[in-house]
Amino acid sequence: MSDWLDLELSEQLAPVAAPDELWNRIHSARTPVRRTPRVFSLPVAAAATLILGGALWFMARGQQQTTGIRQLPSATRSECALCHTV
Repeated sequence: MSDWLDLELSEQLAPVAAPDELWNRIHSARTPVRRTPRVFSLPVAAAATLILGGALWFMARGQQQTTGIRQLPSATRSECALCHTV
């Protein structure tokens, strides 16, 4: 910065004492009350985990079935009937 600007800022922005009312408000301030109880957070987190896990399991299960069909292209209808009802 230029010397002129430093001088201007030091004169215009000199330190001042804070009003007593401000200090009283700071010292008497209460901590904010937490609105969301922790008891509610645990069931929500558990439900979200189950839903996400179920979705991932469902997608993985679908990929395994598709992969299984691709690995057995020569399976006949009678071979499929061993595991699946036709």
